[in-house]
Parts: sequence; C-alpha cells; structure tokens
Amino acid sequence: MTVGEQCLVLRSLCERLLTLSQTEENESRRRLWKRHNMMAGGTRPLLWVCPDDDGGWRELVGGAVVCEDADLHAMEFQLRKQLYHAEHFRDDFVFEPVLRFDIPGRYTGYHYGRTGPQTPWGIPVDGYEVGKDAYHLDCRFDYERDWESFIGTEADFIEDTAALAVLKEKYERAAHGILEIRFNLPYVAFVQSLLIELVHMRGLEELMVDLLEKPETVHRVLDHMSASKARLLDKLEREKRLFDNRSNIYTGSGGLGYTDDPVAEEASLADMWGFADAQEFNCVSPAMFEEFALKYQARGLNKFGLACYGCCEPLDDRLEFVLRHIPKLRRVSVSPWSNPSAVAEQIGKKAIFSWKPNPAKIYTGFDAAEMKGELEEIARIAESCTVEIILKDIRTCCGTPVHLQEFVRCAKEGLGI
Repeated sequence: MTVGEQCLVLRSLCERLLTLSQTEENESRRRLWKRHNMMAGGTRPLLWVCPDDDGGWRELVGGAVVCEDADLHAMEFQLRKQLYHAEHFRDDFVFEPVLRFDIPGRYTGYHYGRTGPQTPWGIPVDGYEVGKDAYHLDCRFDYERDWESFIGTEADFIEDTAALAVLKEKYERAAHGILEIRFNLPYVAFVQSLLIELVHMRGLEELMVDLLEKPETVHRVLDHMSASKARLLDKLEREKRLFDNRSNIYTGSGGLGYTDDPVAEEASLADMWGFADAQEFNCVSPAMFEEFALKYQARGLNKFGLACYGCCEPLDDRLEFVLRHIPKLRRVSVSPWSNPSAVAEQIGKKAIFSWKPNPAKIYTGFDAAEMKGELEEIARIAESCTVEIILKDIRTCCGTPVHLQEFVRCAKEGLGI
C-alpha cells in the first residue's frame, strides 16, 4: 500500500471514532467519570476492561492492522483498539476525538518498557526484552564504582524535536483534521514510584539485602532519585511542558482521569493526577515501606493535585501510612492479593476504591456464578466507598473477546448496574 492509501484507511477509522465520541451515551459516561472522580456521591460502580497493548490487544486487533509504515501502523492500532472496544465491551470507557502519542526522546532515568540498552542515572544497563516471557533483574549498579556517575545524573526528558516534527506532520496528514493529534510527555517522566527504576539497575534480591546491610546507602540513593524527580516536575511546569491528564487517559494503575475542575489554558501540577506504587516492597514490613519508599515517593507525588497509589501490591497493612503521607490521595488500588474488607474499612470515603479482579481467573474462561458472587461480595463490603472495577494486566485473552464480554455481563449483574 502507498502512504496515500494507508492514510485513506486511517481517515475512515478516524471518522468512526469521531462519531463514537459525539454520542449522548458517550457524553453520559463522561459525566459519570467526572462525578465519580470528584467523589460527589450517588454514583454507581464504574467498569473498565483494559487489555495490555502488547498482550490481549495484540491478539484481538493486531491481525486487522493493514498499514505498513511503522508509525501509521501504530496509529491504526490505536484506532482499531478503540473501535473494537466500543463494539465488543459494553463498559464505561469514554471515547474522545483525540489521538495521543508520546513525545519521542530520552528519559535519563530508567525507561521501563523500552527494549535495548539504556544508561539510567548514569548506569549502563543491558536491554530487557519485555513481552510474554519473564526476565531476570541483574545487578548493574555498583555503589562504590558508579556513585559519581549516579549522583551526577539528573532526571530529565530530552525531546527529540526532529523526530517529533516528522511524526506530527505524518499523523496530522493521516488524520486530515478529523481528529486532534496530541503529543505528551511519556508516563515515566511523571511517575514517582522510584523502586521500579532502582531494581532495574541494582536488582531485586540485591536491594532486599541492601535494606539490611546497607540501609544508609539505600537512603542516599532514594534521596537523590526522589529529589531529582521532584526537580524535574518543577522544571517541566516552568517550561510549560505539562499536559492535562483529566480525560480518558489511563490514570494511576487504572481508571480514567475526568474531573469537574475547570481546564486551564496551561496545565500545572495542581491540575494533574500523579502516581506511585511499591510492588517491589510487597515483602518488606510496613515500617520499612514507610521509611525506604513512601517518604521518598511523597516528595514528588504531593506536588500533584490528585494522587493515585498502588498497583498489584496489597496495601492492607500499610494503607494507614499512605493516607498519612499523601494528603491529596484520590485513588487507591485494591489488588487481587488485597483483603478488600480491610481496605474498604480504611478507605471509607477518603479515596476511590479501585478494585482489580484477578485476570488469571477470567481470560481463559471462568465460573460465571463464582465470579458474580465475588462481585456481589465487593459491592457489599465496599458499599460506603466510591467503587470502580478495573480489569487489567490482560496478557492474553486466548484470541477471543468472549471471556471479557462475559465478565462485563457478570459485573453488571453482580454490581446491579
């Protein structure tokens, strides 16, 4: 196919997404998310099915993508995902007449999800192949040998302006004014988790030992990383490089970002959702979690107007610390390994109860009666909370939407929506 022919395919898909974004049903869901995120009360539980781009979505729509140009292929993939979602998953996802792409460039910390060698925080690291297979976290960071390189590196995102100009021209030509094309800084520039970057340099086992044998060194490392990440946030705000993520953007570890707050001409940190988690510290005590993770994460996370905390780690025995250190907390992840009753009791009306069902129980088929019972139990124990159900981390759906569709049906019945 010529580039012109590929653009014609894309324009047809853009027209379909534009139509979806303008329906009254879509506007109704947009209003629901706004009220939900403002915790205004009186909202039903919201539901979102969110397959992984390099997992479930590849199975469902990857074979339908026809564009041969790599960049236009990525654009088509994004369009087909949303159109497929609208056709097959009757959940609460909202469609917008916008396509968003990451600004190309280099993050000077560890850019997780990227393949190929990197030099995060001045430390040379071999590339990890992220995909269906697991990989080992090797130790590349020798504290004594690499200290000067590490401490001399500031967190930054260096835009590739030439590549950005090429992409902007290509995508805008393809969209032909039907949809708006936006480029935003990537997620890694904003997330304040810290630990996921550190374990990709130091190794997970090594870090666990360091907590006991080299605690002061770990403090120095995390102090530098957190202070530098916080300075980066301030720099991005000064340079007017932020963007308003209060839209149909994946927020925290799941959830859409809509609020009723007014949209400013220039986004500030006070307008944005921020995020941190500590999955790597699941096996450490609540006291060590507070000392070595949360106190450092709070330095940057508290600059945001709204905060999300947690991903797959259970927070039952440490949520009190999160509530204490993150005063703007608005969304708490309730993972499959959490005790939902314990979390619901602590959250109450302080933040959104973002429940994540275990995807392994769903994407290969499941007992509908058992799942409906689990959902009914969540509705019961979190009755006083603002609840959302986010089915994510779908590495595979066995090439069919059937199991995910059945889950949506069970969720609506179990939650009474």
